[in-house]
Amino acid sequence: MIALSSSSLIRRAATVLARLARESSGNVIIIVAASLFPLLALVGSGIDMGRGYLAETRLQQACDAGTLAARKRMGTAAAVTGTIPASVADVGQRFFNLNFRDGAYGSENRQFTMELHDDYSISGEASADIETTIMGAFGYETIPVSVGCQVQLNMGNLDIMMVLDTTGSMATINPGDSKTRIQALRDTVLSFYTQMEANKTPGSRIRYGFVPYSTNVNVGRLLQDDWLVDEWHYNYRQRQNATNWKYADLDLDLAFLETGDTTNVPMGGTPAAPTDVAVQYRGCIEERDTYEINDYDNVNLNRALDLDIDRVPDPTDEDTQWRPMINELSYVREVRTNGSGMFTPGSVNSPDEFINAWWWGYGACPAASQRLQEMTSAQVSTYTAGLTPQGSTYHDIGMIWGGRLLSPTGLFADDNADVGAAPTTRHLIFLTDGETAPLDISYGSYGIEQLDRRRWRPTSALTLTQTVEARFSFACEEVKKRNIQVWVISFGTGANSIMQNCAGAERYFVAANSAALQQTFTDIARRMTDLRMVD
Repeated sequence: MIALSSSSLIRRAATVLARLARESSGNVIIIVAASLFPLLALVGSGIDMGRGYLAETRLQQACDAGTLAARKRMGTAAAVTGTIPASVADVGQRFFNLNFRDGAYGSENRQFTMELHDDYSISGEASADIETTIMGAFGYETIPVSVGCQVQLNMGNLDIMMVLDTTGSMATINPGDSKTRIQALRDTVLSFYTQMEANKTPGSRIRYGFVPYSTNVNVGRLLQDDWLVDEWHYNYRQRQNATNWKYADLDLDLAFLETGDTTNVPMGGTPAAPTDVAVQYRGCIEERDTYEINDYDNVNLNRALDLDIDRVPDPTDEDTQWRPMINELSYVREVRTNGSGMFTPGSVNSPDEFINAWWWGYGACPAASQRLQEMTSAQVSTYTAGLTPQGSTYHDIGMIWGGRLLSPTGLFADDNADVGAAPTTRHLIFLTDGETAPLDISYGSYGIEQLDRRRWRPTSALTLTQTVEARFSFACEEVKKRNIQVWVISFGTGANSIMQNCAGAERYFVAANSAALQQTFTDIARRMTDLRMVD
């Protein structure tokens, strides 16, 4: 063996160390070993945080679903109760549970709560703890996630026209009720208004209009002066000689309406000693020209001007204008006050006293209609307090004028058009408490039907009742053509196929009593609205 000197050993050791310093292949194991711990933490956090984000997204969806379902279930009733009913809270919780099941994504401590706010929106808060997989090794066993959500009703701009039956039967009381039908109607309309206003979206507009109807409608004060005729013929009487009256269609100059509502006509007293009697224009109108329709699938609106909802009168064409009702000028010739006699369209000379429709209660003129306008609660209360039950049931005239006052393309197109960027949704609520019930001795929108015979005569193929219903149905379809949603309520009476066909099954309601009427209007209010999430 060759012995090495110390200096040689030192040189040999230096060479080996220099070679080891230049060799890097063995360092990989050391580097990998040193990197495993932080790499594991990085990958584990990515996996667990990804699960956390996924759970948070699903939790947000569940929160939204719960509050949407609860707000939808509650509708507009919150404006009256001010609380979230237990049944509503239960609906919200169930929808939340269905969308984020217990234990989903390894979660625990799942919670969901809701709160009703002053603007009648519902907010929700949802939270859960998501169990980790890898991060537990680093002391993070769960990841807490929480979300918030809020939903409110979004009504946009609404125009609502209420066509209300104010016939004599509205003074009756339904079985089980303690108030008359007209009283129940007043309370319900005010409650409906309260619900709608309380849930109105900031910046939106809700307007209300009213058309009370019975034998006629009172719309004359809403019309321009040149939409009314200057002269019209009425069924009244004048002295023929010392022993007889002449009952006939007689012309009356309406120039007195330029300065007032009343005038005197010579029709009172006796034939031997006639006296002047004061007559008054109250705002009710006779309809413009029309004809007896036999085919309602092919109505000529150039002749049936009464059914043309949008036609604006031509001041130079009397056919297109409306005629003021002068209620006192409504003698039903030749029907005597004892009930004897028959209808006579022509003139009659007689000393006898014939029935006067107005004086005998057969010429009702309802409360004045109101055009669309924003209203206060006090204004709604005052208006409905003025509704008085009287007269017979003519559904067609109510539908015709409800459509006219609501249409965006007719008489009041400028006021009824959309405003700003938000479109207006239009609704017509038609409420009646009875079947069609015209009376042939009444003075109404078409004069005295048996005498004037403008749309019907005793020899017509249809009865007067069928004529009214056919025109109601036609007018209803014309209203819907204007993109107006029609809702019909039969109150205190059975189902009516004519009414249901008008509204459709989804918008037709039968309310037997005042409680059912309240619920019906609440349902309508809820369905008029859209739900939206609050950002």
